[in-house]
Amino acid sequence: MYQINYGIIYNGLTAAERTLASALWRNRLFLFIVGLHMLTGAVICSIFHIPFWAPLIENLITILNKILNFTIVCATGFIVWRFIYAMFRVRPKKPIHWMVSDIRTYLSRYVRLVDGTICFVALAALANTFTLLKNLVSNFVPFSWDPTFAELDRILHGGVDVWTLLWPVFGYPFITTMINVAYHFWFVLIYAMAFVAAYDRRDPERGMTYLVAFALTFIIGGNVLATLFSSVGPVYFEEFGFGDTFTEQLLKLEMLNEISPVWALSVHDLLLTNYNTEGMIRGISAMPSMHVASSVLMALFAFRYSRWLGWAFTVFAVVIQIGSVHLAWHYAVDGYLGALVALVCWYVAQILSKKSSI
Repeated sequence: MYQINYGIIYNGLTAAERTLASALWRNRLFLFIVGLHMLTGAVICSIFHIPFWAPLIENLITILNKILNFTIVCATGFIVWRFIYAMFRVRPKKPIHWMVSDIRTYLSRYVRLVDGTICFVALAALANTFTLLKNLVSNFVPFSWDPTFAELDRILHGGVDVWTLLWPVFGYPFITTMINVAYHFWFVLIYAMAFVAAYDRRDPERGMTYLVAFALTFIIGGNVLATLFSSVGPVYFEEFGFGDTFTEQLLKLEMLNEISPVWALSVHDLLLTNYNTEGMIRGISAMPSMHVASSVLMALFAFRYSRWLGWAFTVFAVVIQIGSVHLAWHYAVDGYLGALVALVCWYVAQILSKKSSI
């Protein structure tokens, strides 16, 4: 039998090809998980006659264009800065030669930007597949778990709905608005942390642990468990025929909105409209809370940088847990399971990342 000499093949590649090959190999664990998730999504979408590859490729091209534009802006700014630095501090005899040498030094030092771009694009593919599968939750399992989770909340919290326990403390216009700000700021932080994990290569295992945990959490929690425990959350409890248990909470939120904005209410309506009209983002899913799960992941990741940053993100995760219930998105148990999923996935990701780095 013939044996393939990978060393000869690798040495036969150009410098750019070797850089790309090395980057793919270093990130193979994360890319494998994302690739398996994509293939699963493609198969499921084909069963339901839903296009998968065309919108995925279109989204990835859009993201690549944004990364390219961002890179051009940053590169231009960097070159201008180094030029000013050379003129006023270094004052080289041959400015052009100095600039070329300086830029080469930085490029060789940050060649692993390729790693970051590969991982960031893979994250986009993961998000696209996650959204498509989330939209199909009720196709697999009709929404039915809400009465069970509402009752479980009462059992765990003294026989009352959890929002009634939170309302005396947080049920004020300004406080509710601030909680809603934090809940929406989650979208900024989750992108920022993903960007840091992808591009900060000072500790490759740290970033890989977060990326793998992120993928596992959204696949297991946001797709698998969300389908098994198909539920809509308190906000849609009455809309989907489970009774008027949370009607009073929504009325109170609307009253607060007349004084200080509660943007969650408009998002409630938008998501329901998309669900009924088959809009692009229409996936309704309460259990487990991915807001809480991902916030716990961000806190764990932040602790790998510093203790104070980790505790800051821990406080943010607690605010998100409170906000998920206070703004009627989730039952408290949604957040509890979300946090548990994140912790387990983080532990597994640490093991897998260490093994893959050997």
